[in-house]
Amino acid sequence: MCGRYTLTSQEGLVADLELALGEPAEPGEWWRPRFNVAPTQPAPVVANREGPRAIEMMRWGLVPYWADEPSIGSRLINARVETAATTPAYRDAVRRRRCLVLADGFYEWRKEGKKKTPVYLRPVPRRPIAFAGVWDRWRAPDGVWVLSFSILTGPPNALVAPIHDRMPVIVPHDAYARWLQPGEVDPASLADLFAPAPVDDWRGVEVSPHVNKPDNDDPQCIEPAAPAAQGSLF
Repeated sequence: MCGRYTLTSQEGLVADLELALGEPAEPGEWWRPRFNVAPTQPAPVVANREGPRAIEMMRWGLVPYWADEPSIGSRLINARVETAATTPAYRDAVRRRRCLVLADGFYEWRKEGKKKTPVYLRPVPRRPIAFAGVWDRWRAPDGVWVLSFSILTGPPNALVAPIHDRMPVIVPHDAYARWLQPGEVDPASLADLFAPAPVDDWRGVEVSPHVNKPDNDDPQCIEPAAPAAQGSLF
C-alpha cells in the first residue's frame, strides 16, 4: 500500500511537468514543502481535465460521486491495479478521471514481530516523481464540491519487496501525457504502465519514528533513525 509520502521540494517540478506534457503547468498558490502527506489531507495533483492542465489541491482518500458521505474516503486511499477497473468505487474513475499525484518519495513500514520501522524510499539524487492516481468529485448537501483522489498500487520492485508486498504505481516520465489523456480510456490499454518501477537509483533508509504521527510534517520525518543508520541505504 501507500500510506504516507513526501513532496519536499518544488525545484524542477513545474519544468518536469511542462517537459512531459508539452504545455505549461502553473504551480498556483498551493506550494509548501510536505514531509509527511497523510490520508484525508489535501495534496497537489494534476488531473486529466479538458484544456490546459494545472496543479490543484485534492483530498487524499477517494469519495465517489455516488457516496452518501465523505467519510468513505478514509478507506479508499489506495486502489489495487489488479481490481480497480471492476471495483465500484474506482471503475468509473479509472476509465475517465485519472491524475498524477506529485511526490518525491514515500514511506513503508517494515514489520519485525510487533515492531514496525518506517523506511523512506526515494530516488537519489532527489527528483520529482508522480504516482498513478484516480480522482472524483462529490457534492456535499450544502452544494460544495469535494475533489478527492486515490493512489494506485501494484506489486513491489526488488527494493520494496523485503519491506512490503505493495507499492505505489510510479508513472514513467514519458507516459505522463498518456496517463492524463482526457475522455474515456480502456484500462487494459494502460496496463503496461502498472509494472513495478525499476530500482535503478532508488534507495531506502530507516527513518525516525517521528513520521508515525500524521501531524508531524517537518524535515525530522526523513532523518535517519539513528547515527548507526547513516549510510544504510539499501
